[in-house]
Amino acid sequence: MSERDEASKDRAGLYVHFPFCREKCPYCHFASVPYHKEIADIWRKGLAREARFYYPQDFIFDSLYFGGGTPSLLSPAEVLGVREILNKNFRLEINEFTLEANPDIKDPDILWGWRESGVTRLSIGVQSFDDRLLKLLGRNYSAARAADFASSCRTAGFDNISLDLMIGVPTEDRKSLEENLHRLADLQPEHVSLYIMEQLESLPFEEFYNRHAPDEDAVADEYAFLQENLEARGLLQYEISNFSRPGKECRHNLKYWRYEPFLGLGPSACSHMGSRRWCHEPDIRAWAEVLHSGKAAVVEAVDLSPDESLKEALIFGLRLVEGIKPSEFQNRFGVNVLEHFGPSFRELESKGLIELSEDSVRIPRDKLLVSNQVFIKFV
Repeated sequence: MSERDEASKDRAGLYVHFPFCREKCPYCHFASVPYHKEIADIWRKGLAREARFYYPQDFIFDSLYFGGGTPSLLSPAEVLGVREILNKNFRLEINEFTLEANPDIKDPDILWGWRESGVTRLSIGVQSFDDRLLKLLGRNYSAARAADFASSCRTAGFDNISLDLMIGVPTEDRKSLEENLHRLADLQPEHVSLYIMEQLESLPFEEFYNRHAPDEDAVADEYAFLQENLEARGLLQYEISNFSRPGKECRHNLKYWRYEPFLGLGPSACSHMGSRRWCHEPDIRAWAEVLHSGKAAVVEAVDLSPDESLKEALIFGLRLVEGIKPSEFQNRFGVNVLEHFGPSFRELESKGLIELSEDSVRIPRDKLLVSNQVFIKFV
């Protein structure tokens, strides 16, 4: 292949779903089951088949993300094993390899091993540095253990660490938020993700949440408090739920928000390449059985029209603090979005929900929490 042909290839992200946890958290709606060796072996064999099934020759994958579930259950050797599967089937030029981790790992050799296996970024699911809330959420570690784990990751050479925090948890108070900020000041992570508790339907935590649901205004105040204080600590907001130090934004997740192509492997994983979007069977055994029969384990596939793609790109792009650039949309979709969505934009602008200029369309930072009021106009 010539250098010119290689340069013309599109860049894409590669996501691998690890669908196992030590135990299921009562508030978690992601596709995962308790870890057992037998079913984990089924997953590995299915992943190898699925990687062979998809052979996107026109893409170079420059970001890799192991999500879950709890991918930190993978040993360094197992991480390398998955990498070998991917190397055999895809063109990889990885500049960011993220692995999601729970802070219950105690063996520092595992951290060094992950580094040696190519992991460059850890996303640590702390949720809170308040022991009372951790117990309420069913987490099997203390705040001190979570802080020690993050420090151990630094000692192991990781210079790109993200911490996940959750707000809107029943009985959370200002003291809990201040403790989170105190720990962040000590740990100095490069990235923080701030998630509001939601999507609890049919989950064990739903009943407790409904009995003690926090006031929406109180949650908005928590968000604004952390938004202000994270920025004051050098963690700049770049997306509704994400803050980072300059240059440490999650490159893989930026592909989602910038509507760039990505391929997902594993049960429940989703993909978006070109005008096609699809998701896989979430049940591990059913997913593996379909793949064993020589078919793709797809349960939902959509061929998007040009107008649907335009609207989706707009919605995802408006999640970013920088918003979208009309000139880029003109080049990409051949549409002047300021004219195409003119009436909707002007209505939203009159309500203070978006800011318009020739160079950008964006949601003001103080309105990001109510961004659904903007997105609904384009669904």
